[in-house]
Amino acid sequence: MVTRAQLSQERSRVRRDELLAAAIDLFIEGGSRAITHRAVAARAGLPPATTTYYFESIDELIREALSSHITQWTVELDALAQIDIDVSVSLDEAATFMGNVFAHRGPEAAAVELSIFLAAAREPGLRHAAQAAITSLEAVATSVLGQLGVDRPERLAAMIVSLVAGTALRRQAGVYAEDEEARILTAAVRDLVAAHTLGPDGVDRTLATLRPEPA
Repeated sequence: MVTRAQLSQERSRVRRDELLAAAIDLFIEGGSRAITHRAVAARAGLPPATTTYYFESIDELIREALSSHITQWTVELDALAQIDIDVSVSLDEAATFMGNVFAHRGPEAAAVELSIFLAAAREPGLRHAAQAAITSLEAVATSVLGQLGVDRPERLAAMIVSLVAGTALRRQAGVYAEDEEARILTAAVRDLVAAHTLGPDGVDRTLATLRPEPA
């Protein structure tokens, strides 16, 4: 039987989560300056004094909101790392898949995640959470590369993550159409995998052919 105290605790937890979600919504719309006690409470549909009951300051509320969001993102990434993939997918199919991902999560969504991550990375108390998120993202890349048969995939995963992050940044400027961004990213990943497979000696031999013969 659920006790009155347990119901009260659950109601308190739900209210706190609603405040954190409201703070993230406001952060997305206007950055940290948009987050005030009154604005957060209003967005959550709660009395104005609710935020001060759960959080001592706006800074604490912002830290908790960013931390909660990144932690949830990390949990989702950890789950993705456990999923088996279809290793028979061709490059064209991979580009189409990536294009569909971009269509589902447009540049605006990427901008949100970038802004939240950068805000957390700049906060000393949240840097560990930001690092954990990157580690989980690299684990996803490692899992995919390993299933594709890439040797020592963890060495390549960090490079793949850098490509994905760079693409997310470039999408904000709209330099290329989304389908072209998908093709560029897919081809870049393929080229990195090929270079990794060749190994340092193979790459050096290939690069040596680009140098002009001495006169």
